[in-house]
Amino acid sequence: MPKTQRRLLLTGLVLLDIVTVTLALLTARWLVSPQGEGDWFLYPWLPLMSVVVATMFFAINRLYVLDELFEGPVEYGRVVYACTLTTFAVSVVGFWGREIVLGPPSRRLIALAWLLSILAVGGGRFVARRVVRALRRRGYLVSRALIVGLGAAGISLARNFRSMRHTGMDVVGFIDDYLPPGTPVTDGLKVLGSPSALPRILHEVGATQVIVVPTAMAWESFRDLIRSTSGLNGHAVRLALDFLDLLPTSVKVHRFGFTPLLTIERIRITGLDAVIKWVLDYGTALVLMPVTLSLVALLGGALLLTRVRPFQSLRVIGREGVAFWTFLLNVSAPRNRVQRLIYHLGLDKLPQFLNVLMGQMSIVGPRPVRVDQRIEYERWIPNLLTVKPGVTGLWVVRGMPASLEDEMQLNLFYTRNYSIWLDLDILARSLIRLLGGRSVPEGGKEAVARERLAVRG
Repeated sequence: MPKTQRRLLLTGLVLLDIVTVTLALLTARWLVSPQGEGDWFLYPWLPLMSVVVATMFFAINRLYVLDELFEGPVEYGRVVYACTLTTFAVSVVGFWGREIVLGPPSRRLIALAWLLSILAVGGGRFVARRVVRALRRRGYLVSRALIVGLGAAGISLARNFRSMRHTGMDVVGFIDDYLPPGTPVTDGLKVLGSPSALPRILHEVGATQVIVVPTAMAWESFRDLIRSTSGLNGHAVRLALDFLDLLPTSVKVHRFGFTPLLTIERIRITGLDAVIKWVLDYGTALVLMPVTLSLVALLGGALLLTRVRPFQSLRVIGREGVAFWTFLLNVSAPRNRVQRLIYHLGLDKLPQFLNVLMGQMSIVGPRPVRVDQRIEYERWIPNLLTVKPGVTGLWVVRGMPASLEDEMQLNLFYTRNYSIWLDLDILARSLIRLLGGRSVPEGGKEAVARERLAVRG
């Protein structure tokens, strides 16, 4: 991003942290001693020292390194750690300096200051994320990037960054060994030159980010580019692993001695994310269960009256390859008037809330894959097995994709970019789609046939 915007963003984060820490300390002091009498906080230099120490620990814990912020839960973990260190440091100073103040700080004050500082700073960072993402969608706080190395991996990266503008990465073109400059690639992007011309092209287009796809380049070009990184002053060089689509999920870097190794994660959603998703799944299913059971009974009875078997059973693949049975209201073709109404309103999946309560499915996730379709989905099965299949998902809110490849790209997008906010967004869009009535899936005859095959018993 432009240097001026970068400085303003950093300044804004520092000021935000100062304000939130100060508010937390003042609130803690007021809660402990509303009258402000007889406590060590009467001395102005003590809260000022606390704010300075907090800012120092925030910097030490990399809370002002912009490349590591605004994505994932790591930032919040650093906030907790920095606030804990600050509380400990101030407590030590208060204890050793008790002779020059009115005694050491009370344990209640310390505990409140610690808890409120975590909540205040964490809440401030949460708001900052929303503001930064909104600004990035409007073209601010964005870094221009070049992708070095074309092929399917380079094109996929460009499309992902174009669709996720909140990442702050704006791809402006490609650098390639094999295609001549001016060759159109995708979404209006073109090949701008060869790797040997990278410094000149960076200057011409004003890019500050270089995303390198090693296996899409000639080895000699890749070697020369890596050797020349020290000469690309002010430009970040990032390596993209173009085999990620083959992996079950993302990777993490672990060090053994001085050797960094990439570890494949077997399950995509872990830790705090898994707890929040569990609460969302079970909370939603339990709240909706009375309405769901009533609707299933009503619609099942209506199907019986039309002499249609009310339910279809499917054997589908769950997380980690565990197969299970799920049920749908019978809307298989040819459809009568009741079946068309159920399908149009998207109510055929209501019985799957039982699978959510049994821990086999999630409210939001990829579309369930039948066991007998495993060969057709073999290429993507490792990715699908890292999350639970969903009652709804991107394939609902965006319409049935035109091809299996497109559908799997949606699944990959979901698994790679999962967050609770993505789930809530999909839930909200699904509700709007339900209230407005679900139309026939987009994508033509192939998409319609694929969805009918998926629900046919």
